[in-house]
Amino acid sequence: MYQLKCNTCNCTYVGQSGRPVTTRHREHLCYIRNNNPTSAYAMHILDNRHEFGPAKETLKLLKSCSKGNRMNCWESLFIHIHHKHNILIGEQQAIDTNPLYELESIPCDLMHVP
Repeated sequence: MYQLKCNTCNCTYVGQSGRPVTTRHREHLCYIRNNNPTSAYAMHILDNRHEFGPAKETLKLLKSCSKGNRMNCWESLFIHIHHKHNILIGEQQAIDTNPLYELESIPCDLMHVP
C-alpha cells in the first residue's frame, strides 16, 4: 500500500502494488510525461496542471502486505481514511461504505495522515 502526494494541493492518491512501490511510482510519472491519464493520480496532475515530484517528496509506503483480498481490504480502508480527512484526490473515488470504517477509534498509526 502506498500514497502519492500532489505537490500543488497536497492531496493524496492511495494505491496498491505487488511490486516495489518505486516501480509503481515510475509508472505514474511515465503516464504524466506521456499525457496518459491511465491512473487517477496522473489524471489529477494532468487535468489540474498540478506539480508532481520525485519519490522522496511524494511517495510514502503505507503498509506492506501480500497481494490479494487482504491488500484490497487495506486499500479500501486507507482510501476511506484519506477521504474522511479530505486529503484524497477528487479523481479517486471512496465508494466502499463498510460500517466498520465509521468506528471512531481507528488507530492513528494506521492513518498516516499529516
